[in-house]
This record gives sequence, structure tokens and C-alpha cells, in this order.
Amino acid sequence: MTQNAAAGPAKPLIFVLTLGDDQTQLTFQESHASFLNELFERATIWHAKSTEKAFTLFTQCSEPHAIFVADGGIAQARCEVISQRLVQYAASGGIVVFGGVFAGSSLESLKKIMRQTWDLPWKIGSCQQSTLCLNPQAVSSTLQGKLPASYSQKALSIYGMQLSEAWYLSNEHSTIERRVSAPKSLVGFNESPVVFSRYGNGHVGFIGDVKPEDGTVLAMLAMLGLLTE
Repeated sequence: MTQNAAAGPAKPLIFVLTLGDDQTQLTFQESHASFLNELFERATIWHAKSTEKAFTLFTQCSEPHAIFVADGGIAQARCEVISQRLVQYAASGGIVVFGGVFAGSSLESLKKIMRQTWDLPWKIGSCQQSTLCLNPQAVSSTLQGKLPASYSQKALSIYGMQLSEAWYLSNEHSTIERRVSAPKSLVGFNESPVVFSRYGNGHVGFIGDVKPEDGTVLAMLAMLGLLTE
């Protein structure tokens, strides 16, 4: 999953990190085929499936346009140096988006990345399917015209961020459409599966939809700075 940087006109350079096991990487590629097609169309992709390769990417280019972390492999002890490099990159003005199948990682892995490594105020919320609405306080007027006003997604939400960082939120009409218990209870107003937060001089994003709906694909592209046309 590597693109020839010399082919065609210059495009934004995106690092894609898939540091999980082989099955996790296969799951990502199968579940995110539509997203990957769009990604290759809009950007030059440098892909790392190992810590060694990730080191090489940073050696070749220390400031890519954005970095997409596609699974929870980044939480492994052997990836700690890479994790710290991502933190430094974002704090210095870069964009790091945790998407793909990252939200399907173990609770321990999610907490390690969010709290220990990144020191974010994020906390793990509910996992359910519900229809969420675009938050006009979180996205520019330009992006509002490119992202769906509302759509249904089955996703893991987080809370603890500023509401102005949550791209999609529930409203008073939102109900949980699919969950084992309490299927008619209201969705939490303060949690979101689509979050893009300021981090130092840069940004860090979270996508909780691991089998992305079309709206989620657009949100990921937007966070990576690729939804410009």
C-alpha cells in the first residue's frame, strides 16, 4: 500500500501507520477500501507496517502533510518511540488522526494512547449506532457544505473534549438505534465519535466508526486536509 511519489502531479504527503498484527492490517484494508481509494486519489501515501519502516519515513520526511494511525498497534511497547514522535509532530503543527480500526482496540490500548502518551482529556464513552448531527461550531462554513448534515453510524464515542471540537453530536431527537441494553435511551449529548482537537500548534483527531459510513470517509478526508475540492 505504497504510492510512487514520482508519479503524477505533486500531492499532499500522508503517512499511514498500520502497526498491528497481520489480521488487523487486513481488516483495516478490507473495511476501509472506499476510504483508501479516495486517499490514494487525493494524496501521496507513504505506508509503514513496522516501527522500522515508520522510523524510515520520518527520516525521509520529518513534516508530512498529515499522519493517519489506522490501528491500535501504536500502543505496543515497541512503538513507544514512534508514539512520542507523533506527539512532537502534532505539537509542532502537524495533524495526527486516529482512525481506521483504532477505535476497535482494547480499552487498555485506547487509554494508554489517549491519556498516558498524549495526555488528552478524552475518556471512552458509549459504543452504539445512532444518528448524529453536524456541529456548526466545530467545522468551518466551507466544510459544512462538504460534510453530511446528519447520518447514522455505529461507533465508539469519546467525551471530555470541548464541544467545539466534536464534529458530530446528538440532539434532543437522537435515540440509540442499536445497542444491547436500553435501546430507546437518549444518546449522550456530551460525547462524539468524530473529534478534532487542537494540540499545541497542531491537531489530533479521533474517528470511532471502524466500518466507516460514507459520511465518516468524508470526515477522515477533511481531518487530513484533503477535502478541498
